[in-house]
Amino acid sequence: MRTVSIVICCDTDPDRQGYLDGVPPATDGLTWRGMLEGIPALKQSLAGVTDSRGREPVFTWLLRADEQVRQMQGSYAWVPRAHGAFLRTLEQSGDELGWHPHFWRREGERGAWFQETEDLDWQVDMLERAHAELKAALPGPVRSVRMGWDYHNDRTYAALEDLGVSVELSALPGMRTFRGKPPRRSENLFDWHSTPRAPYRPSRADYRRPPRPGEGASRLLEVPNWMSTSPLWGLVSGLQLARKSRQAWQLWQAVRRPTYWIGVTARPALFAPLAAELGRMLRRGGTGPLVFATYFHPDEVLPNKSAMYSRESVRANLEAVLRACREAGVAAEFTPAGQLPALWPATGSPT
Repeated sequence: MRTVSIVICCDTDPDRQGYLDGVPPATDGLTWRGMLEGIPALKQSLAGVTDSRGREPVFTWLLRADEQVRQMQGSYAWVPRAHGAFLRTLEQSGDELGWHPHFWRREGERGAWFQETEDLDWQVDMLERAHAELKAALPGPVRSVRMGWDYHNDRTYAALEDLGVSVELSALPGMRTFRGKPPRRSENLFDWHSTPRAPYRPSRADYRRPPRPGEGASRLLEVPNWMSTSPLWGLVSGLQLARKSRQAWQLWQAVRRPTYWIGVTARPALFAPLAAELGRMLRRGGTGPLVFATYFHPDEVLPNKSAMYSRESVRANLEAVLRACREAGVAAEFTPAGQLPALWPATGSPT
């Protein structure tokens, strides 16, 4: 029977001012209520939601370990060192602990934080230092990574491969927030415009696509986030990106390649296009494995200021994904991200 692996990632970031009360500016300190309070509440709320094997959801918790955490908390691996017992209980429940590094860099000693996109030497050095501390602080290897703001370049991708990471989960196929050279001192910058929707092992010449004839392939498996191709919802996404980035070309891009994406904490009406896309794909037939990869932030599962995200939505959205699989006669399995590379051999073809 064909199987859909449901991979639920969490970018385990500190709390954000726009979501929770009492959160200081990032220049003054970091708080972690979403992680410490939201995660246990979410897991408890999903009791009784089961996959085809009768197993409840498992999560891939992607822990922050980067320059911002080092400066604000004292070390790259502050999260597992300060909350080791809490994280061990998550692992014991079947969850996986991975990595979520941002390229936050600070202007001076007390200045604002910005997304570093130009100094590639700094990026690679930071990844190497943060990985060394995180690896030493965790009980097992660092298998999975989702990058802050989904950002990559060929050097950062190669650095993760050299560090022994086995699965990367940042790709947003068809989406990008810059073309060519990124603007200085901006944020939320990424480019996955040319990326396919199925998992692949990237070309060493371009992390965004599989290798062409004569190009080498990375050992690091790229697993894109699940997207919808609905023209209507793609236009909604394009309008949102155009508003946030003040880039009118996002609208033309949305028309040329409709792409819609949102996290599993979104209100069910907003998440429905993703479950519908899964149902359409399953009805087309096929025998190979599929990965429904989704993600969220921990402050979204506490009572928050946003009208878009809630803890209650996660249960409804996962049930919609499971229902799409049942209606297509396909098995569904909640899967930690680190188990995915076994489904794709080094040639890039699924087993």
